[in-house]
Formats: sequence, structure tokens, C-alpha cells
Amino acid sequence: MRELRLSTIGGVAALVTVAGFVVGIAMMATNGVQLLIPETGKDGAEWAADVQDAGNWFVVGAAIVGLAGFAGMIALIGFYDVLKGAGPVMILAPILGAVGLTLVTVSHVMPIAIAQELAPSYSPIRADTFDTFASTCLWLNYFGNVLNWGVVTPLYAVAILKTGALPRWIGYVGLVSAVFAGWLGVLAPASSVLEGLTTIGFFAFFIFLAAMGVSILRRREPPPEAAPAAVA
Repeated sequence: MRELRLSTIGGVAALVTVAGFVVGIAMMATNGVQLLIPETGKDGAEWAADVQDAGNWFVVGAAIVGLAGFAGMIALIGFYDVLKGAGPVMILAPILGAVGLTLVTVSHVMPIAIAQELAPSYSPIRADTFDTFASTCLWLNYFGNVLNWGVVTPLYAVAILKTGALPRWIGYVGLVSAVFAGWLGVLAPASSVLEGLTTIGFFAFFIFLAAMGVSILRRREPPPEAAPAAVA
């Protein structure tokens, strides 16, 4: 345990996070469910029908995405271990990241319950209940992403540019994610155009996450300083 570095765990966790999202989303999409979180209204009714057709494939895919969120929390702690030299403010990154990812993970897990309990009996009579849970998931996801992409990602990105502990291009990719998914994403509910632009930041974030993981695992730790010679 003493030889296992926190940064190494974080790097592995980052790659597990990316792999979990890719596998989970692909599993749902190939079985006819394009969105993990249901929309409200007519789109919600279509989602309910799709998840019933997908059956357990949707549940397994959503569960993989949910577990990937836990790996993401570990990754953020490992990132902090590498970039804490940027200054005391960096302690906010893993703390706010854990809060943000908790909200996002809840929004990713709740649709499993919606699919199992509400989707099979979806009807105009129960549409209000369905929409309430769907709206809750959407808003939890929104506020979690505001923290993750609008605050945590730029903190790590600027820390990379400031310290040079990792390749600088990764920091710029992080800023792209922050601009499109984080800062423009704050206004996404009010504009379909801005909501479309957040897709750029979404993909940039996962490139950022994967690149961080690979770079950390390839990074060589500086050798320990030699102990001073004993004074006779």
C-alpha cells in the first residue's frame, strides 16, 4: 500500500470513468434508448416505451454509467494530488467535484427506478408523476454539471497551465469543456442553440478526462531528495 500512489489510482479511475460512460451509453443506445435521463411530456412517453423494449439492457447500461460516476470521484482526488502545487484553492476542486458528481450520479441512477416502476404503467393518468421524477433527474443533472464543468474542470485546467505538471494541451481542452459545457451550459435550459453547443464541451470533457488519466499514468515522479549527511 505504501508504494501505491494516489495519483496512480486517480489516473486509473479516470480511464475507468470514461470506459464506463462509453460502454454504458453504447449498451443503451444499441438497444433503442438514446437518452439515459427521460424528458417530460411526449418525449417522456416515447422514452418509457423505449426502455420497456430494451428491458434489462437499459438497466445494466444505466448501472454501469452510475458506477462510473463513483470512479470519477476517485479520479478527481488523484488529479488534486498531482496539481495541488497550483495553490491552496485547489482543495476546492475535489470537494466541489464530489458534490457535483454525487448529484449527477443520482440523476443517472434514478432513471433505473423510473424505468422499472413508472415506465411499465405509463399512461396519461400517471404522466404527472412520471414528469415530476423526470424533471427532478434533469435538474439534479443540471446543477451537478454546472459544478463539474463550470467550476471543477476549469480549476484543474488552469492548474495544468500554471504548474506544467501535465501537458499544457490538456489544460486547453479542459478550458474548451468549461466554456461550452460549463459556462454556456448554465444558460442551456433557456436556449436550444446553447444546449446544442454544450455537446462540444461534453466530448471535450471526456477527452480531457482520458488524457489526464493517460498522462498521469505515464508521468514520472521526481526522485526523492537525498537525505542530508549526518554531522559528525
